Amino acid sequence: MGINEFMHENKLGLSAISIVAGLPLTIISLLSFVYSEGDTGMIQFSYDLVGNWAYWLILPALLFLVVGSYYLYDFYKKLKEFRELFNIESKAKFIKNVDRIEELAWRLHPKYERLVLEKKKKYKIR
Repeated sequence: MGINEFMHENKLGLSAISIVAGLPLTIISLLSFVYSEGDTGMIQFSYDLVGNWAYWLILPALLFLVVGSYYLYDFYKKLKEFRELFNIESKAKFIKNVDRIEELAWRLHPKYERLVLEKKKKYKIR
């Protein structure tokens, strides 16, 4: 299994991990930016944790957060469209939309490709 195949099959989990990692890192970096002498609590903790490295930490943290959020949003948007098109019971409408359904299944996950193949067998479509 190559890296592209791994990322394709695990896109949802990787985007969730990216958000879970990016959000606290972003918050800690932002809190350490506002540190001044005499601060206590969470601001002091975040500054003690990252110190002057906050400038270097904010870039990958924001990158993780933005990219993970985008892929998660994109996945669910495509999944919603796939379900709407896939659950059509009319064979004629299914055939009309089969190209878009196959593209969405290919972009989502291999299990959706299998669902499309099963439905094409049901309707006897090549």
